[in-house]
Amino acid sequence: MHSSFPDDRACLEPADARYPARLRELKSAPRQLWVRGTLAVGEPPAVAIVGTRKATPYGERVARAIAATCARHGVCVVSGLARGIDAAAHGAALDAGGRTVAVLGTGIDQYYPRQHRALQDRIAREGLVISEFGPGDAGHAGAFPQRNRLIAALADVTVVVEAPESSGALNTARYARELGRTLAVVPHNIDAPNGKGCNLLLRNEHAEPVLAPDDVLAMLRVAAMPTVGLALDGDAAVCWHALVNGADSAATIARETGMPLRQVSSVLALLEIDGLVTFDVAGRVHAAVGAG
Repeated sequence: MHSSFPDDRACLEPADARYPARLRELKSAPRQLWVRGTLAVGEPPAVAIVGTRKATPYGERVARAIAATCARHGVCVVSGLARGIDAAAHGAALDAGGRTVAVLGTGIDQYYPRQHRALQDRIAREGLVISEFGPGDAGHAGAFPQRNRLIAALADVTVVVEAPESSGALNTARYARELGRTLAVVPHNIDAPNGKGCNLLLRNEHAEPVLAPDDVLAMLRVAAMPTVGLALDGDAAVCWHALVNGADSAATIARETGMPLRQVSSVLALLEIDGLVTFDVAGRVHAAVGAG
């Protein structure tokens, strides 16, 4: 997991004025906090977007839509850099030009999963990466649930997007409740195993349902700005051209344009928010009637 690492990290203790104030609210605040990036990125308002590593395309799309909406309204997106929902949220926040914080369950100099090395380095450049585990620590079974308390503490609202009963995201939800923070959940079909944990939070914890990305803004008391559609230039124009010429999925657009799939998915999330594309029940994407 470890490889050459740029020497741009710092270590903070609770007495340091730069130490995030919200982490001091924890009963077990980290005695040391390793950071890479810009500390101001983590300032409120902030939302934690969490969920399963084994996310469905629907779950990832919803995570991107919520993250992009929040990022475009000045809200910091906090997550754990895991596969699935976490990575979707981080990537969408960055692609929307917003702020994001990644909380690691390993040492600050580790890349886990290895496939997220480029994303982790991008967050360090454009956002903030933090860990309570020292350099060289490869993590252990309890490290990832342990880091979840930091994710919840840094956020005003924690949103669980997609989670089975066994998901670690439910652990983050518990910490959010203990801290008196708002807990929000994306409802799922009653026969969807990947969403059973979400539905149980709605029933047992009376979490706030998220029916649209703007619902999260309302919980944060951030006014939603009316949109008039994206200026179709750059990546948006490339994706739109592929779409109107017959491509009907993110994978097809990525294949035809040569763009990374994650990047295409983030662009489609922004286009959906602006009403320029829609997704059908099968997950296919369509240009909205009259858009252009």
